[in-house]
Amino acid sequence: MSAIETDLNPSKTVGLKLPLASDKFNNFALTKNSLEQAEFNLKNLLQTYIGEGPMQPTFGSKLLELCFEQQNDDLPENIEKEVRRAVSEWLGYINIRNVETLTEEGDLNQIYVKIEYSTTLNPDSINQITIDATSTSTGGY
Repeated sequence: MSAIETDLNPSKTVGLKLPLASDKFNNFALTKNSLEQAEFNLKNLLQTYIGEGPMQPTFGSKLLELCFEQQNDDLPENIEKEVRRAVSEWLGYINIRNVETLTEEGDLNQIYVKIEYSTTLNPDSINQITIDATSTSTGGY
């Protein structure tokens, strides 16, 4: 069965939602299609420290590390490079369209990264996530 066929079949699931939690039907909440799974995979990758995951010492990103370095005008460019590097290495089916670094008004210590992306399964559908680059809210790997 192809990924498109799986996505169109309402009785099929693709993967696990992160952070791991139960829902009313399963011990672990499940994703229903590849786009939903891509979002969770992208968040998990970017909010996991490199070296945190067992058996995958290079899985993750340096986003948090970058956010706690001396901030300068290069920060947005460095964040974009790191997002693209991590996604290229681990999530080759995700195409990064745009990366934007945002701060909360009045709190320059809070850094968000807005990412526009598509997947190879559906390259014409642009999706967007915004993650807090200064926390590991997914619970990591």
